[in-house]
Amino acid sequence: MAEEKERRLQYHLRIRLFYEERNFGPGVSGLMALVRERGSLSAACQEMHMAYSKAWKIIHKAEEDLGFQLMEGRRGGEYGGTTVLTEKGEAFLDQYLAFAEEVDNFAEKVFHKYFPM
Repeated sequence: MAEEKERRLQYHLRIRLFYEERNFGPGVSGLMALVRERGSLSAACQEMHMAYSKAWKIIHKAEEDLGFQLMEGRRGGEYGGTTVLTEKGEAFLDQYLAFAEEVDNFAEKVFHKYFPM
């Protein structure tokens, strides 16, 4: 008989920020982080295996709810365009990532308090 694999209780949190519609969360923040890193929405989409049109759609929905622009595309010349985060988008992403990290750290402590292993 095969050796039994040790089972460990786990949890999962998904943090979303919104006014009306839950549009800003791990997907949008991950996309924005890749755009910041790569300088290209197209490259970020390829890495996330996401259609370019879907990426713009989720970005625009988040922008609509938040009330400000998260990123902007710049049409390119010889080497193609770039996509960059707006100043407000940069700040919001940084705030979200810091908040999510702090919530994750706190949740880990609380999880182990109630479910000690």
